[in-house]
Amino acid sequence: MKTAEIAFLAILAAFAASLAIGSLDLKYADEFSFGPGFIPLNVGVLILICCALQVIRGILKRRKADAKGNAATEQQAPNIAGLLITTAILVLGIAAMAFGSVLAPIFAMIVLLSWRVANHPITNSLFVGAATTAAIYVIFAVWLNLPVL
Repeated sequence: MKTAEIAFLAILAAFAASLAIGSLDLKYADEFSFGPGFIPLNVGVLILICCALQVIRGILKRRKADAKGNAATEQQAPNIAGLLITTAILVLGIAAMAFGSVLAPIFAMIVLLSWRVANHPITNSLFVGAATTAAIYVIFAVWLNLPVL
């Protein structure tokens, strides 16, 4: 795994762990429906599982490359664009939380992940970001009646 992938997985796992731990204070469910802690806890746990699976996949890939004897020994230049994008997401997320909204950084993260990681065209990435953010808004603000703005 590249250093940037390891750093991204570590940051994502820390976010997921804080999301899951922070949701333990919320009610998980009642006798009629889900509580406000249902989605954050499940999402946090699922993200942690995905991070663990990605680490295992990276380890297996490295072992396979080492067994073939063609492991890359070249040093790559640092990914400054990735560092700037990560820093911008963190700054926007903190600023948005200070203003009380979490939808803007979620939209930004989804667009950037779709565009830069999945290599989708920017138009598709904007659509995916908008659709996902709208779904999150409907789930949290409309269905669960939690403030997200």
